This record gives sequence, C-alpha cells and structure tokens, in this order.
Amino acid sequence: MHARTHITAVTNQKGGVGKTATALNVAGALAEAGQNVLLIDLDPQGHLTDGLGIEQAPAGENTANLYRALVGEFTGSLADLIAPHSAPAGRLDLVPNTIEMFMAVRELDKQRAREQRLARLLSPVRGVYDHVLIDAPPSLDILTDNALAAADGVLIPVQAEDSSLKALRLLLPQIASVDADLRDKPLQLHGLIVSLLRRPATKLAESVIAEFEQLEGLPILGTVPLGVIVGEAWRSGRTVVDYAPDSEHAQAYRTIAKVLTEAGR
Repeated sequence: MHARTHITAVTNQKGGVGKTATALNVAGALAEAGQNVLLIDLDPQGHLTDGLGIEQAPAGENTANLYRALVGEFTGSLADLIAPHSAPAGRLDLVPNTIEMFMAVRELDKQRAREQRLARLLSPVRGVYDHVLIDAPPSLDILTDNALAAADGVLIPVQAEDSSLKALRLLLPQIASVDADLRDKPLQLHGLIVSLLRRPATKLAESVIAEFEQLEGLPILGTVPLGVIVGEAWRSGRTVVDYAPDSEHAQAYRTIAKVLTEAGR
C-alpha cells in the first residue's frame, strides 16, 4: 500500500491544446519511473480511452461504467470500472469513457453534492495508486468542477497563442471559485505545459510565452514541440515514452512527471 496518492486534474476549457496528450503521456512517464498510475477519462469525447487503444465501457442500465457511477446508478467497486493498459515498471490503468458520458452534465445537475461525486468515487484509490490523473473535458462545466474538487493539484496545457491567454483568464477564476466553495485547502497549481509548439517559434509564440512567464505562481513546466511522434504513439495505443523513449517529447513528459512525483511526496 502507498502512503499517499496524488490526484492531478489536467484541464483547460479551450480544446486543441494537447490536454489529453498531456494526461496520457505524463501518466506514461510516471509509470515508466515505477509509479502506479490511474487515468480517469472524464471527457465525454473519450479521446483518452481511444489514445490508449482501450474499448469504451459498455452502456446501458445495470452496467459498470463511469457515468453510472457518477450519477449513483452503479454502487459497486471502483475496481470494476478499471481497465489495465500496461506495466512498464509501475502500472498504468484507466477508467475508460462510455458513450453515456454525454448525458453526465445534465444528470449531475440533478444530484445532491453534485460537485463531489468524483471525489467520493475516487476515495478508494487513495493509498492504492501513487498518482491519479484526470483528463477533464474542454469546458467549464460540472464535470470540470468535479475534477477540480477531487484533485490535489492542476496541470494546465496551453498553446503559445493569444486564445490560450484568454482561456486562462476564465479558467483561473473558476479554480479560485472551486477553492473557495468546494475545497478545504486550495488546489496546487503545478503549472503550464506549452504544447504543439512549432519550431522555430514565431515572434507571436515568443511573445505569448513571455506573457505566460509573467503569471505569478504558474511556472512553465515544459514545452512539447509539434511533431508526428505524439500522433504516431497515439495511433498505436502507446505512450510517447514507450513509443519513442529517446525523443525530445518523451523527455519533456518525464520532466513534468518529476514535478508531480515531488508534489506527491
């Protein structure tokens, strides 16, 4: 049994910033380093489940899936929701998506303590896994609130574009609101990951990164260049550290994983 489990929400309401790739590949780097890691596919689009090459959980009444567990219709063991992926040195498991997750926002709005449903669901994993990473949806809705309420810290993937700066101006107040209303202690803002960065960087990208660097309490933890490696690994159902261990991309994810390892101690 592990003394502590560190739960991280990977979130940005702006789509296309590398959020799911960040969750998947940081988890892969943690598992490579000997950590036992559980991924949660909280995004109704299910990209994380697809990226690991795992089938979606079955739908329908009386089935064990994430949606039914969140709305209280499945009350069995969390272990029944978990699908194993790989064991490079530690372990990498997933709670996969189900097509029914598209109904989750509507149905959670009817629940009592609706923002705490995921935190309650994940309580049995504390002490079992070293890390849990939640791939939150690209929206500021009740599912994102659940991710933020359940987590100990937050990773925020961004792109070196003005639209990411605008998105941060909406996301950071949302995090502050969750801290104030739903949590006993504030979330740890681990920092930003600049994803999909074209090389050489444009003057626009450099200016946006300079603005990111001015954000107090939100360090840039790593930069992941644009390249085919992430997509190729995704298509093969593997993590980047497994598919291309010597790549710059793999090293970037390992650097971010070390930040979470330190935070979990």
